[in-house]
Amino acid sequence: MNTIDDITREISDSSSPSKLNQKKLEKISREIENEIMNFKDNRILELIVGGSFAKGTWLENDTDIDFFVMIESTVERKEFEEIGKSVGLYALRKYKPYLRYSEHPYVEGIVEGIVDGMVEGIRINIVPCYKVEKNKWKSAADRSPFHTIFMQRSLNDYLKGQVRVLKKFLKSIGIYGSQISVSGFSGYVTEVLVLKYGSFRNVLQTFADLKSNYIISLESLNEKGIGKFDSPIIIIDPIDSNRNLGAAISSECLAKFVLASRLFLKEPSIEFFKRPRKSSSKIINSIKSNLLIIEFKIQKRSPDILWGQLKRKLTSISRQLENARFKVIKKICFTDEKEHAVFIFMIEFTNLSKLNLNLGPEIFRKNETNSFIKKRGKGSIMLWTDDLRIVCIEERKKTSIKEHANQIILKDIESGNRKGATLDLSNGYSVYLGNERKLSGFISTAIDFMVRDGEFIKL
Repeated sequence: MNTIDDITREISDSSSPSKLNQKKLEKISREIENEIMNFKDNRILELIVGGSFAKGTWLENDTDIDFFVMIESTVERKEFEEIGKSVGLYALRKYKPYLRYSEHPYVEGIVEGIVDGMVEGIRINIVPCYKVEKNKWKSAADRSPFHTIFMQRSLNDYLKGQVRVLKKFLKSIGIYGSQISVSGFSGYVTEVLVLKYGSFRNVLQTFADLKSNYIISLESLNEKGIGKFDSPIIIIDPIDSNRNLGAAISSECLAKFVLASRLFLKEPSIEFFKRPRKSSSKIINSIKSNLLIIEFKIQKRSPDILWGQLKRKLTSISRQLENARFKVIKKICFTDEKEHAVFIFMIEFTNLSKLNLNLGPEIFRKNETNSFIKKRGKGSIMLWTDDLRIVCIEERKKTSIKEHANQIILKDIESGNRKGATLDLSNGYSVYLGNERKLSGFISTAIDFMVRDGEFIKL
């Protein structure tokens, strides 16, 4: 049986970049850096290379290089954003650049076609930030150069290897990445955790024993300042004590990490570091008839904006289905970020009873009882008292969940607020149950994501 130390050593060795690939990335980095510097603008004061590559925590076959373009602090916000977009689009013009959004826009491109073992597709981000003194932030990205310098000074080779192991672990259980599509643990958070606890094993031990509203900080805590944070876990940014890194981590991702940590420490296995397996057709076939699928096409836009809109719409539809007495067991939104999107709801029952029971107030509440009778009396099939309450049953006009979903979507479209996902839905959609038609590859992939995210529990 492999011990935790054996497994950690194996993963650290296999995920460490080779010297050949290190040189290739250094070459790419220099080329992009030169392109940025060739963009002449006196308001650009400095350039800092950041991301996992600059900090030495990048994974073999999976990396990103961030370039932080530091702009004079007196530049107005609108002008600041325009400079960031212009320099980014110019420097990445050979790599089909596109805009992404965080607090403000930045430019991303993919360097493709690398061979000799290097993964094809290296993310390059060119991000504007203000050149400011520490704690005098004007934009969220202003901290990033400080993060890079701090980690370059703090992480030795051993800790860098431990960060890579933790990243691989988080990736394998689907909770690595701070982007809204994941809402998981960012690369910077993994670095902070390893720096705090000293090893991959110690990080897992901490999360295996995690208590509610746990606080992680590299320095002594200011209890007064901590009180303003409200999240299941609080991770203080070592560069800015007023920033909670844990706020971006969803409760679902935190729960997965706690459970995975316990399971791995109990029975260590290399399987925890392998990407999730495809779910068996037996599992999917057993739940198909309980899946409500809303499929539609999207207008292409920034992934960050798109995922935020889809998640909000997913929550809204789910809440309305619950209000109609349908029990939503699990839900997911999924998109290829180019053309297709889908909402999938796992439902306990896809059809409701024709009889709808409504519980009224206790009979001692005279005014409320009279109001209930006035509102429900004429339309009800029966009206009576039960255990000192007034109750009635009415006949439902719509019992199918597909009918209710259609009604929810049409009402939303007809409200006139056709933005985001509502605008996409207004251009056409399909509503069906998973067992009613042959599922496309896109829908099958979405369902697989829904049902396999807890596969590590079975290891």
